[in-house]
Amino acid sequence: MNHLGNRLQLQFNRKILLTLGTIGLIIFILLQVLPAFFSPQASEAPNQPAISKEAATDKALAFVKQNWPQANPNAVEASISYATNSNLYGYLVSNKLLDKYHKTFVQKYPYEYYRVEIPERNVPSKAYYIYLNMQSGEVISWKMFTPEDTPSLRTKDELIDAAKQHLAKAGYDINLLTVQKTTSEKNFPNHTNIVLEDTSRKIGESTLLITVQFIQDEISSVTPAFSVPESHLLYVQQQQRNANWMTGLGYYLLTVALAVLAIVYSILKRRHTSFKRGIFLALLYTGLSIFSFFNIMPAMKAMSGDMPVDNTLLIATALLQCVVTVIMGVATYFSFVGGDALWRERGLNPWPRFREPGYGDYVFRSMGIGYITAFFLLGLQVIIYIALSITIGTWSTTDATQSTYNMIYPLLFPLMAWVAGIGEEATYRLFGIIMLKKIVRNTFIACLISTLIWAFGHTLYPIYPTYSRPIELIFLGLGFSWIFFRYGFITAVFAHVIFDSIGMGLSVILMKNGTAYTLIGLGYMILPAIVAWVIRWFYRMRYPHDPNEPVGPIQPKEKEPLTTTPPEALV
Repeated sequence: MNHLGNRLQLQFNRKILLTLGTIGLIIFILLQVLPAFFSPQASEAPNQPAISKEAATDKALAFVKQNWPQANPNAVEASISYATNSNLYGYLVSNKLLDKYHKTFVQKYPYEYYRVEIPERNVPSKAYYIYLNMQSGEVISWKMFTPEDTPSLRTKDELIDAAKQHLAKAGYDINLLTVQKTTSEKNFPNHTNIVLEDTSRKIGESTLLITVQFIQDEISSVTPAFSVPESHLLYVQQQQRNANWMTGLGYYLLTVALAVLAIVYSILKRRHTSFKRGIFLALLYTGLSIFSFFNIMPAMKAMSGDMPVDNTLLIATALLQCVVTVIMGVATYFSFVGGDALWRERGLNPWPRFREPGYGDYVFRSMGIGYITAFFLLGLQVIIYIALSITIGTWSTTDATQSTYNMIYPLLFPLMAWVAGIGEEATYRLFGIIMLKKIVRNTFIACLISTLIWAFGHTLYPIYPTYSRPIELIFLGLGFSWIFFRYGFITAVFAHVIFDSIGMGLSVILMKNGTAYTLIGLGYMILPAIVAWVIRWFYRMRYPHDPNEPVGPIQPKEKEPLTTTPPEALV
């Protein structure tokens, strides 16, 4: 970290840094990238790309017209989203049954699928829900929802017999079907559900259940899905409650406290900084955050279940989210101002100004160090996850709210890496560490506390046990803290953005939608280098006679100690 008034410099041991970065990159490629494409599990899963959403919608419309000749579906208002049976997938993963499921059942009973909602044109609140295999486009389940609730004229036995006869036509052996239960919809008591178990299809403790629903004595839906043991569901529910507590108390409450302190210290220490600092970055953070929310609107519809979505509720949710995002953007802005002031009060300069001599080359070299350290952290993350899987049985499952298939513009998803890199490094490193150090009087403990707050903000991800994520992120967060102390705020931002850009860019590539998606995914991985080059070019255009350009790497005399607390941080 530079001192105020000194020439901008980046001291690093090229040999050690490149060695660590290379090792991390090799581990990441061998243990995470290659298995995603070439492992036995990847080859047994549906490996062809998903059909387009337009094609899936057309298949769903054709199915509606074929099965309900009198229907008048509103194709213009049809919507499509990605859906997943995350409980089933989680059960298979946690019990090491996924490979067997891929070999036996995944083609006919996929745990990931398209959900197409098609409203009826002339009947309010009536809609058709068609679920399709994402790769083949085959209809795997369907439902017609109507608010009409005329009492059934059939007895329960007659409904069960009708359900079995329908399934027999679909290829099921009715001699293997046993009735598990009959239920009614909570708000529509005359919508009768017949749940049958197919004893010939079983994996682990999970068996195939087929739910047939009747409305007005007619079959309105057929939904086959493998059951999930009650013990697994109870475990997940408890873990989610734990995650809610950690997120609410450990993340939101303490982050709000940091935001208040950022405003207070921005005012108290204003003579050490400028209120112009961070305006552009805070606006960029806020704008990209609002865009990302609207980009996942299909996920909100997918979570509504098989009932028409209330657009008024969606609009209210969107407006509330915009307000919250703006507040977060304001808090981030004051983190920039307050953090800059507190460090400069101590005579340190972790975040140089554009006009400072050597700034252009300093940013470019920060980007280079950012790539190397991000490579190391990517490899470290893989090792940590493997270690947690072996020691405490960590596992993860699917999540429709985070899938690129549930985004209006999936190719823009990796822009979120800049939101995380800018906002989180400003809040938990630039401001959080120095603020907490004033309270606890210890640099490492300040880094640890700020890292814990940051880590608790990631506990809602579907990774179990819930405490796995904080354990993993403690190591990564301390890594980002070390980068911040050793190389400054700009390097920490680049390292964080590059770390996330590689992961998010890889998610775009794994959509397997052709060469364009692959190239765009790779493009996001090199975007930080382009941004740094543009900044250096603009700086040199603005200050063509800067006597301090370029800033070369200043090598240490001997070996550089790898510590998270350089001497200047203890000031």
